[in-house]
Amino acid sequence: MKIKSCMNPDIRSINAAETLQQAARIMWEADCGALPVLDDHNQAIGMITDRDIAMAGFIQGLPLSDIPVNSVMSKTLVSIGPEQDLSEAEHLMQANQLRRLPVLNGKKQLVGILSLNDIATAYKRDSGKQVKANEVADTLASICIHRTLVKNSAVA
Repeated sequence: MKIKSCMNPDIRSINAAETLQQAARIMWEADCGALPVLDDHNQAIGMITDRDIAMAGFIQGLPLSDIPVNSVMSKTLVSIGPEQDLSEAEHLMQANQLRRLPVLNGKKQLVGILSLNDIATAYKRDSGKQVKANEVADTLASICIHRTLVKNSAVA
């Protein structure tokens, strides 16, 4: 199954120069927990989550209106293309412990977002023909492993 058939094309984003207060407002209004971060050329350069916002506000002890998105966003962007296969997205999510992947076209422009919810919905809609329950479960389990457990098992 191709990403374009199960991604959400109705996405919100934020510019890297905006503030965490603006990001939180967008997330609240759109009922989402993450936003792709765009540069001044509307190219995706990172992601920011509601957890990033909460932790930055707490640790820095500053109002969210004083903290720019680019100081908190992920600096590494893991993304997928709309023509790629869902199994590739699941692999990326598992390997990077990500719940969401921005979907980018060839010009690094945002065309959608793929979340665990989208994968689960695709499974239900597909009745297990192309999307397998065990693959969805494996993806969820890999994402949910505590990072400290992953680090400790790599050391052992």
